[in-house]
Amino acid sequence: MDTVGDLARTLVLRTHQTRLNSELDKLGVEIATGFVRDSAEHLGGDITSLLSIDRSLAKLDAFRLNTSEASFLTSTMQNTLGEIQDRMEHVSGVLVSAELIPNDEMIRTMSEESENALAQTLNGLNRSVAGRFLFSGTATNSPPLIDAETMMSELRTLVSGETTASGIGAQIDAWFETAGGGFETTAYNGSTTSLAPMQLSTSERASIDIRADDMVFRDTLKAFAKASLASDEGLAISTDEKVNLLFGAAIELQSAQGSMVEVRAGLGVLEQRIEEATTRNAAERTATSIARLDLVGIDEFETATRYENTRSQLESLYAITVRSSRMSLVGYL
Repeated sequence: MDTVGDLARTLVLRTHQTRLNSELDKLGVEIATGFVRDSAEHLGGDITSLLSIDRSLAKLDAFRLNTSEASFLTSTMQNTLGEIQDRMEHVSGVLVSAELIPNDEMIRTMSEESENALAQTLNGLNRSVAGRFLFSGTATNSPPLIDAETMMSELRTLVSGETTASGIGAQIDAWFETAGGGFETTAYNGSTTSLAPMQLSTSERASIDIRADDMVFRDTLKAFAKASLASDEGLAISTDEKVNLLFGAAIELQSAQGSMVEVRAGLGVLEQRIEEATTRNAAERTATSIARLDLVGIDEFETATRYENTRSQLESLYAITVRSSRMSLVGYL
């Protein structure tokens, strides 16, 4: 009978020990996470509201990634367009003075500056972030435009037989502007399809559809190219024609600046929409998270108190178990 009593006592002690350990683990997880461990039990088996809240939080997390990506892309684009516009303003201001100082050395300096501006503009339009090219449309894995050296080589061959500024200008205009012309078949390697709109929220999307083949960029590159060719040694044109080419390029750059301002303004509006969507999504996520906390959150003070009480009970049980294991017939007598 004593043996049966000892076994029963041991079984009872182990059962209590297992229960207390399990309770202690559960309370520890709840303190660490701030939420109940068993949501279904806490909600009496009805978890419909909790599932709805979790779905909303998952969508808001996806929107947060989209708005972050859209904000980064548009900000980088805006910086690139700002650099190009500054370059347009500077070079046009230099070229417009060509008529005032019509000598070969100055013409050569202006042409070199224009060619540098062309190269820098092409580099800007070929810019990539995180391995993604910004102005290539859907072809984000490849740069949209050829390099400046290749482009100028194509244009030199194109105008090699021309002897006037108007003739050179007409050839370059056709190369850049004609559908299926040199620019589209040789210079532009991106996609003619813009990126799909990005979902910013349940009801709002953002279309980032600026590509390197947009006319504002063609007009800018075209003007830089004309000015670059003004001092080309392979062209047999007079000083007056060189001046006409430079001055005409300055006028075209000034005209293109208006279009650039419009593109940047449209991009700025999009940036504002993205920022507003980000703010709204953040507010909605905060409210939804609070609702989830109200539903399955814990009272930290109460849970901490229960944790300490359970720990104390477990320590007491261990003490009792140790004393029981040390009992003997001699000690009992």
